[in-house]
Formats: sequence, C-alpha cells, structure tokens
Amino acid sequence: MSDREPVNIMGVIAFPNPNKEERVIRFIDSEYHTLFTIKDGESIVITRFDGEKMVFPCKYIDDCHVCIGNSAYHICEFAEMQERSGNTYVPRTPKISAEIGTYEIYQIPAIADVDYCFRPYAEAKGKLQNADYQRSYAGMYAKENSLEHLWTKHNSDHRPFAHRMRSMSVSDIVVLTQGGKKTAYYTDSVGFKEVPEFLVQQRTQKKHKERGEAR
Repeated sequence: MSDREPVNIMGVIAFPNPNKEERVIRFIDSEYHTLFTIKDGESIVITRFDGEKMVFPCKYIDDCHVCIGNSAYHICEFAEMQERSGNTYVPRTPKISAEIGTYEIYQIPAIADVDYCFRPYAEAKGKLQNADYQRSYAGMYAKENSLEHLWTKHNSDHRPFAHRMRSMSVSDIVVLTQGGKKTAYYTDSVGFKEVPEFLVQQRTQKKHKERGEAR
C-alpha cells in the first residue's frame, strides 16, 4: 500500500509523489520496459503509422498515470494503444529522442511475383530489392528487446496489427533505429541476416522521389 494521500485528478484516484522535484513521467512499452522519462510539463511527439506527427504536452498525475494532451492514461494503457495503432512516441527534445529505439517491419505484398518471398536469405542474396517491400508496422524497441523477441511478438495470437498484416515470416525485413542509426535485418530460416543494401536502396529511392517532386 502507498503511504501517499490519494487525490482525484481528471477522474484518476492518484497517489502523486509529494516531492514535486522528483515527479517524472515514465513512458514504457506494453511489456513495462522503460523507454524514456520526461519532466512534468514537457512534450512528446507521436508519429502515426501514416507518418503524421503530433505534439502533445504531458502532465504528471502520479508515477503510473499521465495526462497527454487533454486525456488521462495509465502509462501501460497508453503504450498498448500506440502499439495497436502502429505509432511511435519520443520526447520532443531532439537530443533525447535520438536515443530512443524504434523498429519497422517490411513485408512483400506481391508474394506470387517475388521468387524469394518466404525463402531463406541464401535464395534472396543478390536479388533483394527494397521496391519489392512495403512498410507493414512500426513500434517501440526497448533496450531489453531482441530480434527474436520481435519474432515471438509478431507470431503470437495477440500480435499487433493482426488485422492488417500477416505474422512475421521468413523474408520479412526488420529495420531497427537505435541511437539515430538504422540497421536492416533479413528474417532468415534461422536467425537474422544484416542487409545494409536494403537501406542503401531505400535512400536511393527516396532521393529519386524527392527529385521527381521538385520538378
């Protein structure tokens, strides 16, 4: 039991830390892994799966509850909502947000047209094309996570985006962003194979698109 006095804040029976200097807002993933903390009154940026970015100020309620924008959430409730939507969330402060881990899963939509779909890396080597893939999911990547953990998560009965994407499979690409650096991995029949060429092709496609739009 908490020795703090309960108060009603936005309909939440809360137990705020009486020391205002120690009040921090903790953001977690759906498995309670801490992703980052911010000070009371600071903001986060939520990036929706479609790429739209939204900035929300955050107010401390207690160690397990937070007001984001105009709504109050349990910190795990918020994490679960973002996971279901394929959203990512980072502090608005650039220096801190660059340190937060995220991941993206890319899958081959035209499975009948790509001869290495669902095949091990040995059969994809030399054929792998970024253009064969589409981005299927985005989520938060805690320090405790691993690629094997993502495999288990996205093959479970309660996997996120189950209504929009198939379970994680051989030939899927996982792109991790950690410390501002991106790394791409091919899901092999056993384990994962780093595929830097996927990111090189992705950057090239982006440049071509930007040039085309600039004309």
